[in-house]
Amino acid sequence: MSDPVAVVQRAPSQFKQPSRKGKKAWRKNVDITEVNSGLEDIRDEIIQGGVLAERPAEQLFTLDLAGQDAVKNEYRNKHKPLKSEEIIAQRSAIPAVDSRKRKSAAADGVATGSSKRSKNGAYVPYHELQRLKAIAASGTTAADQDSAPKSASYDPWAVEPESQSPPALPFLEPKKAPKLPQTLQHPPISLAANGKPFPSVGKPQAGKSYNPAFEDWDALVSREAQKEFEAEQKRVQKAKEDEERMEKALAEAAKPEPKGVDDDDYESAWESEWDGIQSESEQASYLDKKRPGRKTPQERNKMRRRKEAEARAKWEKQMRKKEEQQKAIKSLTRQVERKERERLQRLAAPAQDDESSDDEREETLRKKSFGKNPIPQAPLEVVLADELQDSLRALRPEGNLLGDRFRKLMVNGKIEARKPVFQYKKPKREVTEKWSYKDWKLR
Repeated sequence: MSDPVAVVQRAPSQFKQPSRKGKKAWRKNVDITEVNSGLEDIRDEIIQGGVLAERPAEQLFTLDLAGQDAVKNEYRNKHKPLKSEEIIAQRSAIPAVDSRKRKSAAADGVATGSSKRSKNGAYVPYHELQRLKAIAASGTTAADQDSAPKSASYDPWAVEPESQSPPALPFLEPKKAPKLPQTLQHPPISLAANGKPFPSVGKPQAGKSYNPAFEDWDALVSREAQKEFEAEQKRVQKAKEDEERMEKALAEAAKPEPKGVDDDDYESAWESEWDGIQSESEQASYLDKKRPGRKTPQERNKMRRRKEAEARAKWEKQMRKKEEQQKAIKSLTRQVERKERERLQRLAAPAQDDESSDDEREETLRKKSFGKNPIPQAPLEVVLADELQDSLRALRPEGNLLGDRFRKLMVNGKIEARKPVFQYKKPKREVTEKWSYKDWKLR
């Protein structure tokens, strides 16, 4: 005997209700399975402590202002590369797809197109002919070249081994190998004032949190407002200086010309001199001019004494400077030692720079940038008082991780700043008229 199967008693229901407009529109039994399941879920939530949709945000989320020291130490001591750097570092063995438009190639390697010469199969293109000639000259077959292993990575600076076969054109000079530039071996130069590179993903500020403390948020807003105020003052001052300069130029141009000066006078004097004709006054002034003659012994001795005095004064100045440096050599040594000690302390304590936010460090960029275009300013990510949200449900994301990462590459000196080109220059098209219809002959 088999065990009796437990039968679950459910409310009678009719699942198929094609229409509610007929004679039997309202039936006795309606499917209430979904309603019962929803009520059961709500009862379970009430038993566990209350309905989740009705709970306040304080019971669903916790606000951690201090953080865990273990997680901080683990993040600080552990270096994990970014996902973008891992993707870029990958190298596929499959060659990239060529996007250029080409004619379709047949199985034997001969290009087939829509031209009359290629339809009969007897025409061989020029580039295919050159390839077959190169294979015949090297002594290998096309199958050997196709089956040769191809490397997935290509180093343009690698030294190629010299081929043992004689060159095709021995009277030409051998091709020189490319020279490796020295800058490839140098690390990128950071644009920071202290020379240290910025982290790829920096530590965010406390004032930019979705639910920041009032002190942190107020300090961030005050600092950004001060920056904008100083920038506006500089802009107004520059506009005022430009306006004054323009007014001075207009006033100078509006002044009347001095009397006795005429353009025709200048032109006539220039034309006469160009033609080799000079006036009598010009000839007289030229003849009255004293010509340089031989110097007397007194003049030569005077010039020699002056040169000796200048050289003696210059030498005495150098000796006095050298004596002062010798006297101050101890103080100079102490200054050099102090600067070296401060530099070693900065290099040995990177954690102190990590504590400061990236925005505070980027304020002290060095003046000379990498490239001729300036580094774009970081976007202003400040939330006003009426935009602050007290719950994660109403939170809207701010900022752009791709833009931040791209700007960090420019600030770290890995790429140069470029000016975006929104409208590309189109190639010139010259339209001409064919004259073939005008070439006709009488029969």
